[in-house]
Amino acid sequence: MRGEIVYLVFIVGSGIVSVAEALRCHPIPGILKQIDAGAGRVCGIDHRDQVVDFNGDAWVSLQATGKHVSVGPAGMWRVGLGDLVFKWLGSGWVRVNPDRLHQIDAGGDKFVVGCNASQGIFCLNRRPVLAYESPGSVPWRQVPGLLNYYSCGPFGCWGVNKLGHIFVKMGVSGNFCQGPRKWYRIPGSLSMVEVGTDGSVHGVNWKGLVFWRAGINACNNFGSRWLPIKAVGRSRHVSYDRGILWVVCENGRVQRCTV
Repeated sequence: MRGEIVYLVFIVGSGIVSVAEALRCHPIPGILKQIDAGAGRVCGIDHRDQVVDFNGDAWVSLQATGKHVSVGPAGMWRVGLGDLVFKWLGSGWVRVNPDRLHQIDAGGDKFVVGCNASQGIFCLNRRPVLAYESPGSVPWRQVPGLLNYYSCGPFGCWGVNKLGHIFVKMGVSGNFCQGPRKWYRIPGSLSMVEVGTDGSVHGVNWKGLVFWRAGINACNNFGSRWLPIKAVGRSRHVSYDRGILWVVCENGRVQRCTV
């Protein structure tokens, strides 16, 4: 729906919030399972498990299969179908050893984070990220805690576990990607959460409803409340970068939305 103002009321956690949101959405060709936007670039995993890159008109194959891909200040990284990790080096993919992940995020300040199938959390500091130019081993660091999805930005890192519980970690940096041990629990329930390079936070719950965390800034890392966003029906994945919300609908169709 283009330019339509939609009034919504949803229950988030134990509270009721309402929002009037004008959302301009345009369909993008292709069928995706997952999408990620960062540093002005958009990539995804299509319905054939191919890693694809959006060139402004269509999705272009990057000659690899995968289950999750991420692009941001740390470059482009993917998790293969066998949970192996790879980095894009301009003309091809290079294997990153050791460890196996099922989700990865390159949106932090030139550092990388991710989770494995057992909800283990791992990260890679800025120096080895930037220096990695050929196959070899890197010093992954384990982060205390259990998460199924983890994403970082300038004001902190957000994650969700398999129960849908939402957590935030402060004090994470390119030289200290583990951050302090303390996690902060945030009310609500999500199946995935993404932090934009501007610090904005969006997520999808188990019903496929998309939410935005209002009030996040340098003085308030936690924000104030979850506000629903009317995308295009139910959704499975979202990502935000430079004023554009990219939405993968429940049926795999892609929408490019200006908020």
